[in-house]
Amino acid sequence: MSKVDASTAATRHLIDRGCRRIAILCGPVGEEVDVSSLRHTGYRQALEDAGLRVDPALAQSMEAFTMRAGAQRAREMVESGLGFDGAFCVTDTLAMGVLRGLADVEVQVPEQVKVIGFDNVESSEFLVPSLSTIDPDHGAMAERAVALLARRIGQAELPQDREEFVSHFSLVVRESTGG
Repeated sequence: MSKVDASTAATRHLIDRGCRRIAILCGPVGEEVDVSSLRHTGYRQALEDAGLRVDPALAQSMEAFTMRAGAQRAREMVESGLGFDGAFCVTDTLAMGVLRGLADVEVQVPEQVKVIGFDNVESSEFLVPSLSTIDPDHGAMAERAVALLARRIGQAELPQDREEFVSHFSLVVRESTGG
């Protein structure tokens, strides 16, 4: 399992639900490997695998991953005439804002635009419509972090090598993608 598989799965889910112009709302993507660049890579991979054109206009660079920022950007995207039928948001918080922004401009979810987030925060299932999301198995990540920390406690110096851990994930299908 790679670091981009969950984003690929989220985008592929939108494609499987009939979306062909999928926006991604993420932070600036540059040389640095971070959450936004990894999730953007998975998004691009899914589009390319499906034979869909990667349209740079659909990559929405966000300065903040807040509900307010997501709502504002969703309204701007619709009002500018940017045609899209799916939105992959790199966090559930951002996706919650996108749902609000789309409702503000009378775009129906999931009928007109399908939305998926990432994190499976508890409030995602209580929204109307409930939010489809990626559950990155926070429990496994926390267990691994505690085990690494416990192993390093008492060591005279910090090890020079890094250990990476990629947890399993699951796709949680809810109403925002027609589930």
